[in-house]
Amino acid sequence: MIRTIQRRLIIPRGDTGSFSIPLQDTVSSGDVAVFSIFDSLTRTTVHNINIPLTGEEEVITIPFIREDTINLVPKKYLWDLRIYHEPQFDNDGNLTGGSEINSYYSAFSLPVCEIREVAEDVPRTQENTRSAT
Repeated sequence: MIRTIQRRLIIPRGDTGSFSIPLQDTVSSGDVAVFSIFDSLTRTTVHNINIPLTGEEEVITIPFIREDTINLVPKKYLWDLRIYHEPQFDNDGNLTGGSEINSYYSAFSLPVCEIREVAEDVPRTQENTRSAT
């Protein structure tokens, strides 16, 4: 079960669920929101979820499946959400840019995303980026 305390996320490793945040930007059909989990110690993004937008959203819902967090080491990470207007993709379908890109929190301070260990011995997989459908 995903829990939020204001902007802080608490996710037991391998759990499923979602959380929503109000949209602070005007979006159009085809725009993409990217939710990212960032490891501040290694200065790397450890997971992305690409969320296609319809242009009618008032909130953005970030869904989690088991594979999203099963490989993450339990500890405190940071997270952010970026909106890509008129997104650009490479030949492999990877998001490479947009006509305008807006980050929700990086201009202030990135909120905490805490991955917690669970009692069950869960197997790990290799997925670290996906598109929400």
